[in-house]
Amino acid sequence: MSAHRMLRGAAVGALASLPASYVKAVTEPALQRAAEQVVPPQVWQKRLVGTDPSGHPENMPPAVVAAEVAELRDGTVLDTAQKVRASTAIHYVFGAVAGAAYGALAARFPGVTSGGGAPAGIALYAATHGTGLPAAGIQEPPWTLPASAVLWESGSHAVYGVTLEVSRRLLDRVLP
Repeated sequence: MSAHRMLRGAAVGALASLPASYVKAVTEPALQRAAEQVVPPQVWQKRLVGTDPSGHPENMPPAVVAAEVAELRDGTVLDTAQKVRASTAIHYVFGAVAGAAYGALAARFPGVTSGGGAPAGIALYAATHGTGLPAAGIQEPPWTLPASAVLWESGSHAVYGVTLEVSRRLLDRVLP
């Protein structure tokens, strides 16, 4: 397998992440509502980091990270609108990095695309919300969060993975 093929795969994956990140973002409110109907969270649980993007978007992990970085960098305290804007930018950048990694892996190991991208999305959830964010002290581990938050967040990552794979396949066919 040539380095060129993996580099092309990474570029295609990064491009494919744009619609995947968008679809993930626009489906999260419906996924959150559905999950909260099945397993209603306590009011206090919706205040935890990463549990309520509809009601507390400034308390989602990317917004929390942006606020902490700004404060550590020069003492700037971000307001809610600034946190949400930063969160959106971080989400797309992180999505592009994840998409590039996925695209490179798909070029080298086509088996990672089995399941239409859903397993890759769930693996991304496990690596970030399941382990990385709790290890960094940004978000509580999934087993301490309300079940509804784990359901909608893992579901939105599966949506990201499926959309990433569909977009990657389409772009792979049309790009030189």
